[in-house]
Amino acid sequence: MNIFKAGYESSLRGQLLTFLLTSIALLAITSSVVGSWIGSAQSHTMVLNSSLQIAGNLAELSVLSLITDSEDNAAEAVTQVLGFNDVVGVAIFTSQLAPLLQKGEVKWRATELRQWQRSLEPELVKDSANNWYIAAPVWLQGEFAEEDEFALGTEPPEQLGFVLINISKASLNKLSDNLLVYNLVIALAIAVLMGLLMNIGLRRVIRPLFTLSSIMREAQLSGEHNYAVVEGPKEIRQMADSYNEMMKVLEKQEDVLINMNASLESEVEIQTHELIQARDAALTAVRTKSEFLANISHELRTPLQAVIGYIELVREELEYEAMDAQVEDLDAAMKASQRLLALIGAILDLAKSEAGKMELSPQDVSVYEMVDEAVGVIRPLVAENDNCLEIVKPAQDVRFRVDKDKVMQILLNLLSNACKFTEQGTIRLDVGCDDIQLNIRVVDTGVGIAEDQQGVIFDEFRQVDGSVRRKYGGTGLGLAISRHFTEMLGGSIRIDSRLGEGTCFELILPLENAQNSSVKNT
Repeated sequence: MNIFKAGYESSLRGQLLTFLLTSIALLAITSSVVGSWIGSAQSHTMVLNSSLQIAGNLAELSVLSLITDSEDNAAEAVTQVLGFNDVVGVAIFTSQLAPLLQKGEVKWRATELRQWQRSLEPELVKDSANNWYIAAPVWLQGEFAEEDEFALGTEPPEQLGFVLINISKASLNKLSDNLLVYNLVIALAIAVLMGLLMNIGLRRVIRPLFTLSSIMREAQLSGEHNYAVVEGPKEIRQMADSYNEMMKVLEKQEDVLINMNASLESEVEIQTHELIQARDAALTAVRTKSEFLANISHELRTPLQAVIGYIELVREELEYEAMDAQVEDLDAAMKASQRLLALIGAILDLAKSEAGKMELSPQDVSVYEMVDEAVGVIRPLVAENDNCLEIVKPAQDVRFRVDKDKVMQILLNLLSNACKFTEQGTIRLDVGCDDIQLNIRVVDTGVGIAEDQQGVIFDEFRQVDGSVRRKYGGTGLGLAISRHFTEMLGGSIRIDSRLGEGTCFELILPLENAQNSSVKNT
């Protein structure tokens, strides 16, 4: 609990304290800078006014020295002015801009003297980083002016010259720097003091919140319903009340969930037992179906083969007697019997595959021989619907071990479907191989298969058109048996088809112990 409390304090209280201290420090620095600036501005104004007054006094004291053109009379006034703080230079000029007396540091240019002479009263004429230059005109008036009692008006006073004093800003700049430093030190000291006080206050104010967060954290980790102590400010008490109410609701919900879980466990157990029974029944039904199909198919094939044998004997006798009409009828019966025998054989193969009784008989097979044999069987079906057969073999023959009968049955199923669903089109048998697998693609330009039907065509007894009035015959077992045989051989079969454009079946079989033959495809 102490660890969680320390973690939360360092997060919340630390953030609040940092924010407040930063705000106080910024405020203190801003106020100290502004205060020092205001103090410096007031000091500058006061010193400038005092300097202007000194310049004016010097101008009044310089009237006699300019009238008499006496440096001795001016020396006393200049000495008094240099006695003031920050006055580092004094100069008195005549009306012809000639210096009557100069003491201290005073520098000027001729152009500046002409401008400074025009001042009508004490004025700051030059302001640099370290000095002020103040010029004050010297007027002939008062007791020194000649009185003319017969004059019709008052003549303007005569300018005898002007005085120039140089004021140093060194002490003033030092005072400004000291003001800034003192204000900053005082402001930072106040900020530190306020930070300490705020730290103590935040500890007392936020402690209930830390306690509440620690209790909530313990409840989260332990999963128990811990209740919080309601104390502290109004907002924190409201949070504690809400948390306690939530704990009560969670306790009720947990009790409900426990009861529901117990009932669900019993129901799941019952359902699981029923599913196991249903699964066993389904497996038994599948096995029974497979055994029944295998038995019934076997029982049907024996008499049907006998019937085919009798038909062949009778047909030979009728051919000998030249009874052509009866021979045609027997041919039709023979085709129907052979079709029925093929259907029974397909059902028997499917039943054996589902029952796991189908065995593989691998043998050495040539790809060229297998393709030629399949083409020889399928050519009559190709010609029935006026189709064109295209064959593409690999550049080099390959021999490998595989159950040839299974591969031939898959290939013939795919080719017969292509012939059946294509009229006056093209059927392409494309065979390719590499060191790993054999790829057989059967492509036709027939009716195609809709996308929503492509997932069910490999199911038993399923066709795209399952109605009794369908145009194309068949039982829907060819592709189902092909898929079973492909899986037994460790391969895969997939379809790519578009309605009205044609269909492509791709058979992929792994090659075991494959060997390249020296016979080239011509």
